[in-house]
Amino acid sequence: MVRGMARCVWIALLLAISVAACGSVDDNRPLDAQYLTAAILAPTCGAAECHSTFAQEGPPGAGYVFDTLEGMRKTIVDNGLVKLDSTQFDPSAPAGSALITWLTKTDPFALGIGRMPYDAPMPNGDIHFIEDWISGPVTETTDGSTCSASLACLTPGATCKIPSGSSTGTCVTTTYKSPAKGAQCNPKSFGKLACINKTLYQCGDDWNVTTIVMECPGDCAAGVCL
Repeated sequence: MVRGMARCVWIALLLAISVAACGSVDDNRPLDAQYLTAAILAPTCGAAECHSTFAQEGPPGAGYVFDTLEGMRKTIVDNGLVKLDSTQFDPSAPAGSALITWLTKTDPFALGIGRMPYDAPMPNGDIHFIEDWISGPVTETTDGSTCSASLACLTPGATCKIPSGSSTGTCVTTTYKSPAKGAQCNPKSFGKLACINKTLYQCGDDWNVTTIVMECPGDCAAGVCL
């Protein structure tokens, strides 16, 4: 995790220069694990001496691999770098995910490990892209009802969205489509069951959820309605 990443720094710097020159990154980049691995994580984090299949640098007991799609999926899912179950639903606040925390904070988990990538920060445009991948396409709908700190929303799943400076707001239901696409679940874990928010799904061999098993009345975690 803390070994030199000479190859990584040059690629990261070139990407940073490119982003600075263009003003922004391509918003049309595909939000899937395969693209994320090949275009961002493998070149900036998966160098031979870093998070490669060979080195597997990482916190104690957790070897991180980002130079292959299979390695990236296992690293993200099995180590909880992105959590989709309702006990910590990272798509609603991707900046708080462990993956983004490693990329934006210095020694975030008090392990004596600096901000990743170790030799140079990842360009902000790529960090924002990863946040978008974690959330997936998001839509918001409102039932038009008024709410406040003391007046709760009656629509199941709706939350009160209050504009800055106002004491009242409207009830909004947020829908997440394909969050963390390509690394939503591990088909070898939890009997091929997985949670996205409070919905229990089958986990497919492509590491994406497939058929809905049931809507959990409470939370959903580790392939079980709680």
